[in-house]
Amino acid sequence: MLFIGVSALVVVGVMAKLSSNQEVIKNEIKQELKTVDYAARATLVKEMNFSDAYTYRGTIEAGKTITLTAETDGKVVYSAIEKGNAVAKGATLVKVDRSTRFSSYQISEDTYNKAKSDYAKLKELQDSGNASGVEVENAKLQMQNAASQLNINKKQIDQTLVLAPESGTVIDKKINQGEYVTPGTTLGSIACLNEVLVNVFVQENEVSRLKKGAAVTVRADAYPGVTFTGKVSAIIPVASAAKTFPVEIKIINDKPQKLLAGMNVSVFFGDEKRSTVLVIPRSALTGNKKQAAVYLIHLSRHPVLTPIVLGKEYDTYLGVSSGLKAGDTVMTSGLLNVEPGKKIQWFTIQK
Repeated sequence: MLFIGVSALVVVGVMAKLSSNQEVIKNEIKQELKTVDYAARATLVKEMNFSDAYTYRGTIEAGKTITLTAETDGKVVYSAIEKGNAVAKGATLVKVDRSTRFSSYQISEDTYNKAKSDYAKLKELQDSGNASGVEVENAKLQMQNAASQLNINKKQIDQTLVLAPESGTVIDKKINQGEYVTPGTTLGSIACLNEVLVNVFVQENEVSRLKKGAAVTVRADAYPGVTFTGKVSAIIPVASAAKTFPVEIKIINDKPQKLLAGMNVSVFFGDEKRSTVLVIPRSALTGNKKQAAVYLIHLSRHPVLTPIVLGKEYDTYLGVSSGLKAGDTVMTSGLLNVEPGKKIQWFTIQK
Protein backbone atom coordinates (compact mmCIF):
# COMPACT_ATOMS: atom_id res chain seq x y z
CA MET A 1 0.00 0.00 0.00
CA LEU A 2 2.87 2.35 0.83
CA PHE A 3 4.44 1.65 -2.58
CA ILE A 4 1.20 2.43 -4.37
CA GLY A 5 0.87 5.75 -2.52
CA VAL A 6 4.40 6.82 -3.41
CA SER A 7 3.87 5.89 -7.04
CA ALA A 8 0.71 7.97 -7.12
CA LEU A 9 2.55 10.96 -5.73
CA VAL A 10 5.28 10.61 -8.39
CA VAL A 11 2.71 10.47 -11.17
CA VAL A 12 0.93 13.55 -9.80
CA GLY A 13 4.25 15.40 -9.65
CA VAL A 14 5.17 14.48 -13.20
CA MET A 15 1.74 15.57 -14.47
CA ALA A 16 2.04 18.88 -12.65
CA LYS A 17 5.52 19.45 -14.19
CA LEU A 18 4.25 18.66 -17.66
CA SER A 19 1.33 21.02 -17.23
CA SER A 20 3.69 23.75 -16.06
CA ASN A 21 5.97 23.23 -19.09
CA GLN A 22 3.01 23.45 -21.44
CA GLU A 23 2.00 26.77 -19.93
CA VAL A 24 5.55 28.09 -20.44
CA ILE A 25 5.55 26.93 -24.05
CA LYS A 26 2.15 28.52 -24.67
CA ASN A 27 3.35 31.80 -23.21
CA GLU A 28 6.47 31.69 -25.39
CA ILE A 29 4.36 31.04 -28.48
CA LYS A 30 2.07 33.93 -27.54
CA GLN A 31 5.10 36.18 -27.20
CA GLU A 32 6.37 35.07 -30.60
CA LEU A 33 3.00 35.72 -32.21
CA LYS A 34 2.55 39.05 -30.49
CA THR A 35 2.91 42.00 -32.93
CA VAL A 36 5.98 44.09 -32.27
CA ASP A 37 5.85 47.79 -32.93
CA TYR A 38 8.64 49.29 -35.05
CA ALA A 39 10.30 52.57 -35.97
CA ALA A 40 10.11 54.24 -39.37
CA ARG A 41 10.87 57.39 -41.27
CA ALA A 42 8.34 59.49 -43.07
CA THR A 43 7.96 62.69 -45.05
CA LEU A 44 5.22 65.16 -45.83
CA VAL A 45 3.70 65.22 -49.28
CA LYS A 46 4.45 68.69 -50.66
CA GLU A 47 4.23 70.95 -53.67
CA MET A 48 7.42 71.98 -55.46
CA ASN A 49 8.29 74.08 -58.51
CA PHE A 50 9.94 72.30 -61.43
CA SER A 51 10.82 73.15 -65.01
CA ASP A 52 8.56 71.45 -67.54
CA ALA A 53 11.64 70.64 -69.63
CA TYR A 54 13.35 67.27 -69.48
CA THR A 55 16.96 67.66 -68.40
CA TYR A 56 19.87 65.39 -69.25
CA ARG A 57 23.58 65.61 -68.54
CA GLY A 58 26.25 65.25 -71.20
CA THR A 59 29.80 66.14 -72.20
CA ILE A 60 30.94 68.37 -75.05
CA GLU A 61 32.73 66.62 -77.92
CA ALA A 62 34.58 68.14 -80.88
CA GLY A 63 32.37 68.37 -83.96
CA LYS A 64 35.15 66.80 -85.97
CA THR A 65 38.62 65.41 -85.22
CA ILE A 66 40.98 65.25 -88.21
CA THR A 67 44.14 63.13 -88.36
CA LEU A 68 46.88 64.70 -90.51
CA THR A 69 49.03 62.32 -92.59
CA ALA A 70 51.93 62.70 -95.02
CA GLU A 71 51.22 62.08 -98.72
CA THR A 72 54.83 61.76 -99.84
CA ASP A 73 58.24 60.81 -98.52
CA GLY A 74 61.06 63.14 -97.55
CA LYS A 75 62.57 65.23 -94.80
CA VAL A 76 60.34 67.64 -92.86
CA VAL A 77 61.84 71.11 -93.38
CA TYR A 78 59.05 73.06 -91.66
CA SER A 79 56.35 72.20 -89.10
CA ALA A 80 53.71 74.38 -87.45
CA ILE A 81 52.12 71.43 -85.65
CA GLU A 82 52.28 72.31 -81.97
CA LYS A 83 49.73 71.27 -79.34
CA GLY A 84 47.29 74.05 -78.57
CA ASN A 85 47.97 76.06 -81.73
CA ALA A 86 44.89 77.47 -83.44
CA VAL A 87 45.04 76.95 -87.20
CA ALA A 88 42.97 78.41 -90.03
CA LYS A 89 41.64 76.43 -92.96
CA GLY A 90 44.25 76.34 -95.75
CA ALA A 91 47.20 77.29 -93.50
CA THR A 92 50.50 75.48 -94.18
CA LEU A 93 51.23 73.06 -91.36
CA VAL A 94 54.09 70.96 -92.73
CA LYS A 95 56.62 71.31 -95.58
CA VAL A 96 58.52 68.28 -96.87
CA ASP A 97 61.77 68.79 -98.80
CA ARG A 98 60.79 69.21 -102.47
CA SER A 99 64.17 69.91 -104.08
CA THR A 100 64.33 66.62 -106.04
CA ARG A 101 60.68 66.84 -107.07
CA PHE A 102 61.04 70.46 -108.09
CA SER A 103 63.87 69.52 -110.48
CA SER A 104 61.65 66.85 -112.03
CA TYR A 105 58.83 69.37 -112.30
CA GLN A 106 61.04 71.87 -114.14
CA ILE A 107 62.19 69.20 -116.60
CA SER A 108 58.60 68.09 -117.30
CA GLU A 109 57.54 71.73 -117.70
CA ASP A 110 60.29 72.34 -120.30
CA THR A 111 59.32 69.11 -122.09
CA TYR A 112 55.67 70.15 -122.22
CA ASN A 113 56.45 73.65 -123.47
CA LYS A 114 58.62 72.20 -126.29
CA ALA A 115 55.97 69.62 -127.26
CA LYS A 116 53.32 72.34 -127.29
CA SER A 117 55.49 74.53 -129.53
CA ASP A 118 56.26 71.63 -131.90
CA TYR A 119 52.58 70.82 -132.22
CA ALA A 120 51.71 74.42 -133.02
CA LYS A 121 54.41 74.61 -135.75
CA LEU A 122 53.35 71.34 -137.39
CA LYS A 123 49.75 72.52 -137.32
CA GLU A 124 50.77 75.63 -139.29
CA LEU A 125 52.78 73.50 -141.72
CA GLN A 126 49.80 71.23 -142.21
CA ASP A 127 47.64 74.21 -143.09
CA SER A 128 50.14 75.16 -145.82
CA GLY A 129 50.46 71.57 -147.04
CA ASN A 130 54.00 71.01 -145.71
CA ALA A 131 53.18 68.50 -142.95
CA SER A 132 51.16 65.32 -142.98
CA GLY A 133 48.24 64.50 -140.73
CA VAL A 134 50.21 61.67 -139.14
CA GLU A 135 52.98 64.05 -138.12
CA VAL A 136 50.48 66.43 -136.57
CA GLU A 137 48.72 63.60 -134.65
CA ASN A 138 52.06 62.31 -133.33
CA ALA A 139 53.00 65.82 -132.17
CA LYS A 140 49.59 66.19 -130.49
CA LEU A 141 50.04 62.85 -128.68
CA GLN A 142 53.52 63.86 -127.46
CA MET A 143 52.10 67.15 -126.16
CA GLN A 144 49.30 65.31 -124.29
CA ASN A 145 51.77 62.87 -122.73
CA ALA A 146 54.01 65.73 -121.65
CA ALA A 147 51.00 67.51 -120.13
CA SER A 148 50.08 64.36 -118.13
CA GLN A 149 53.62 64.05 -116.78
CA LEU A 150 53.65 67.74 -115.88
CA ASN A 151 50.41 67.31 -113.91
CA ILE A 152 51.87 64.29 -112.08
CA ASN A 153 54.99 66.23 -111.12
CA LYS A 154 52.91 69.23 -110.06
CA LYS A 155 50.81 66.99 -107.82
CA GLN A 156 54.00 65.58 -106.26
CA ILE A 157 55.12 69.15 -105.54
CA ASP A 158 51.75 69.93 -103.96
CA GLN A 159 52.01 66.81 -101.77
CA THR A 160 55.10 68.24 -100.09
CA LEU A 161 52.80 70.80 -98.43
CA VAL A 162 50.33 69.70 -95.74
CA LEU A 163 47.53 72.27 -95.38
CA ALA A 164 44.90 72.54 -92.65
CA PRO A 165 41.69 71.01 -94.09
CA GLU A 166 39.53 72.86 -91.53
CA SER A 167 39.95 75.58 -88.94
CA GLY A 168 40.61 74.16 -85.50
CA THR A 169 43.11 73.53 -82.73
CA VAL A 170 46.06 71.14 -82.78
CA ILE A 171 45.46 68.49 -80.11
CA ASP A 172 48.21 65.99 -80.97
CA LYS A 173 51.73 66.18 -82.41
CA LYS A 174 53.57 63.18 -83.86
CA ILE A 175 56.54 64.60 -85.83
CA ASN A 176 59.27 67.22 -85.48
CA GLN A 177 61.17 69.30 -88.00
CA GLY A 178 64.11 67.36 -89.45
CA GLU A 179 62.44 63.95 -89.25
CA TYR A 180 61.84 61.74 -92.30
CA VAL A 181 58.28 60.84 -93.30
CA THR A 182 56.72 58.42 -95.76
CA PRO A 183 53.20 58.32 -97.28
CA GLY A 184 50.72 57.58 -94.49
CA THR A 185 52.92 58.81 -91.63
CA THR A 186 50.71 60.39 -88.92
CA LEU A 187 51.73 64.01 -88.37
CA GLY A 188 49.20 65.09 -85.73
CA SER A 189 45.51 65.81 -85.11
CA ILE A 190 43.20 68.83 -85.24
CA ALA A 191 39.96 69.27 -83.26
CA CYS A 192 37.36 71.40 -85.03
CA LEU A 193 35.30 73.28 -82.43
CA ASN A 194 33.32 75.68 -84.62
CA GLU A 195 30.59 73.10 -84.24
CA VAL A 196 30.45 70.82 -81.18
CA LEU A 197 28.39 67.80 -80.19
CA VAL A 198 26.70 66.51 -77.03
CA ASN A 199 25.47 62.93 -76.68
CA VAL A 200 22.82 62.20 -74.06
CA PHE A 201 20.78 59.08 -73.24
CA VAL A 202 17.04 59.74 -73.15
CA GLN A 203 14.50 57.56 -71.34
CA GLU A 204 12.13 55.53 -73.49
CA ASN A 205 9.01 57.36 -72.27
CA GLU A 206 10.48 60.69 -73.44
CA VAL A 207 12.37 59.87 -76.64
CA SER A 208 9.11 59.57 -78.62
CA ARG A 209 8.50 63.29 -78.06
CA LEU A 210 11.77 64.31 -79.72
CA LYS A 211 12.09 65.29 -83.37
CA LYS A 212 15.22 65.55 -85.46
CA GLY A 213 16.03 69.23 -86.00
CA ALA A 214 14.19 70.35 -82.85
CA ALA A 215 15.85 73.19 -80.90
CA VAL A 216 17.15 72.51 -77.39
CA THR A 217 18.70 74.65 -74.67
CA VAL A 218 22.20 73.85 -73.41
CA ARG A 219 23.93 75.26 -70.33
CA ALA A 220 27.58 74.62 -69.45
CA ASP A 221 28.77 74.28 -65.85
CA ALA A 222 31.76 76.45 -66.78
CA TYR A 223 29.58 79.41 -67.84
CA PRO A 224 26.82 80.05 -65.27
CA GLY A 225 24.00 82.16 -66.70
CA VAL A 226 25.05 81.64 -70.34
CA THR A 227 22.61 79.79 -72.61
CA PHE A 228 23.56 77.96 -75.81
CA THR A 229 21.14 76.76 -78.47
CA GLY A 230 21.53 73.37 -80.10
CA LYS A 231 19.59 71.13 -82.46
CA VAL A 232 18.77 67.44 -82.31
CA SER A 233 20.98 66.05 -85.09
CA ALA A 234 20.42 62.32 -84.56
CA ILE A 235 18.11 60.00 -82.62
CA ILE A 236 19.48 56.47 -82.49
CA PRO A 237 16.52 54.01 -82.59
CA VAL A 238 18.35 51.25 -80.69
CA ALA A 239 18.10 51.34 -76.88
CA SER A 240 20.99 50.66 -74.54
CA ALA A 241 20.91 47.93 -71.89
CA ALA A 242 19.50 50.55 -69.52
CA LYS A 243 16.55 51.13 -71.91
CA THR A 244 17.72 54.63 -72.86
CA PHE A 245 18.19 55.97 -76.39
CA PRO A 246 21.31 57.86 -77.60
CA VAL A 247 20.47 61.36 -78.85
CA GLU A 248 23.05 63.63 -80.50
CA ILE A 249 22.88 67.42 -80.14
CA LYS A 250 24.77 69.76 -82.49
CA ILE A 251 25.73 73.27 -81.28
CA ILE A 252 27.16 76.16 -83.31
CA ASN A 253 30.05 77.31 -81.11
CA ASP A 254 29.96 81.02 -81.99
CA LYS A 255 29.65 82.69 -78.58
CA PRO A 256 32.56 84.51 -76.86
CA GLN A 257 32.35 81.80 -74.17
CA LYS A 258 33.69 78.90 -76.22
CA LEU A 259 32.52 75.38 -75.47
CA LEU A 260 35.53 73.08 -75.14
CA ALA A 261 35.65 69.32 -75.58
CA GLY A 262 35.13 67.64 -72.21
CA MET A 263 33.02 70.38 -70.61
CA ASN A 264 29.97 69.15 -68.65
CA VAL A 265 26.63 70.51 -69.81
CA SER A 266 22.90 70.18 -69.11
CA VAL A 267 20.57 69.72 -72.08
CA PHE A 268 16.96 70.86 -71.73
CA PHE A 269 14.28 69.35 -73.99
CA GLY A 270 10.92 71.08 -74.19
CA ASP A 271 9.47 74.21 -72.57
CA GLU A 272 11.44 75.68 -69.68
CA LYS A 273 8.44 77.26 -67.95
CA ARG A 274 8.01 76.19 -64.32
CA SER A 275 5.02 74.38 -62.84
CA THR A 276 3.90 73.58 -59.28
CA VAL A 277 3.74 69.83 -58.79
CA LEU A 278 2.63 67.62 -55.87
CA VAL A 279 5.57 65.25 -55.22
CA ILE A 280 6.84 62.40 -53.06
CA PRO A 281 10.41 61.08 -52.79
CA ARG A 282 11.18 57.92 -54.76
CA SER A 283 11.84 56.06 -51.49
CA ALA A 284 8.14 56.35 -50.56
CA LEU A 285 6.95 54.37 -53.59
CA THR A 286 5.71 50.79 -53.21
CA GLY A 287 3.11 48.66 -54.97
CA ASN A 288 3.71 46.87 -58.28
CA LYS A 289 3.94 47.55 -62.02
CA LYS A 290 0.17 47.68 -62.36
CA GLN A 291 -0.55 49.95 -59.39
CA ALA A 292 1.72 52.45 -57.68
CA ALA A 293 1.07 52.99 -53.97
CA VAL A 294 2.40 54.51 -50.77
CA TYR A 295 1.92 53.81 -47.05
CA LEU A 296 -0.08 56.71 -45.65
CA ILE A 297 0.33 57.27 -41.88
CA HIS A 298 -2.79 58.34 -39.97
CA LEU A 299 -3.12 59.48 -36.34
CA SER A 300 -3.51 55.86 -35.26
CA ARG A 301 0.03 55.21 -36.55
CA HIS A 302 -1.21 52.24 -38.53
CA PRO A 303 0.16 52.58 -42.10
CA VAL A 304 -2.51 52.33 -44.78
CA LEU A 305 -1.59 51.14 -48.28
CA THR A 306 -2.91 53.92 -50.53
CA PRO A 307 -3.04 53.64 -54.37
CA ILE A 308 -1.78 56.71 -56.26
CA VAL A 309 -1.44 57.87 -59.86
CA LEU A 310 2.06 59.02 -60.79
CA GLY A 311 2.91 61.96 -63.04
CA LYS A 312 6.30 63.11 -64.34
CA GLU A 313 9.62 62.19 -62.75
CA TYR A 314 11.90 64.88 -61.32
CA ASP A 315 15.27 63.35 -60.42
CA THR A 316 14.75 62.04 -56.82
CA TYR A 317 11.08 63.08 -56.75
CA LEU A 318 7.96 61.61 -58.36
CA GLY A 319 4.99 63.73 -59.39
CA VAL A 320 1.61 62.57 -58.06
CA SER A 321 -1.49 63.20 -60.18
CA SER A 322 -4.04 61.83 -57.70
CA GLY A 323 -4.39 59.83 -54.50
CA LEU A 324 -2.62 62.25 -52.12
CA LYS A 325 -2.80 65.86 -51.01
CA ALA A 326 -0.24 68.31 -49.67
CA GLY A 327 0.47 67.70 -45.99
CA ASP A 328 -0.19 63.94 -46.03
CA THR A 329 2.42 61.84 -44.21
CA VAL A 330 3.93 58.92 -46.15
CA MET A 331 6.51 56.35 -45.09
CA THR A 332 9.96 56.49 -46.67
CA SER A 333 11.71 53.70 -44.70
CA GLY A 334 10.56 50.65 -42.75
CA LEU A 335 8.17 49.66 -45.53
CA LEU A 336 9.17 45.99 -45.25
CA ASN A 337 8.08 45.94 -41.59
CA VAL A 338 4.46 46.80 -42.36
CA GLU A 339 2.06 44.02 -41.36
CA PRO A 340 -1.62 43.96 -40.38
CA GLY A 341 -1.97 44.93 -36.70
CA LYS A 342 1.53 46.33 -36.40
CA LYS A 343 1.75 49.94 -35.30
CA ILE A 344 4.59 52.41 -35.81
CA GLN A 345 6.05 52.98 -32.35
CA TRP A 346 7.73 56.22 -33.41
CA PHE A 347 8.79 57.85 -36.67
CA THR A 348 10.96 60.73 -37.82
CA ILE A 349 9.61 63.16 -40.39
CA GLN A 350 12.26 64.16 -42.93
CA LYS A 351 12.18 67.68 -44.25
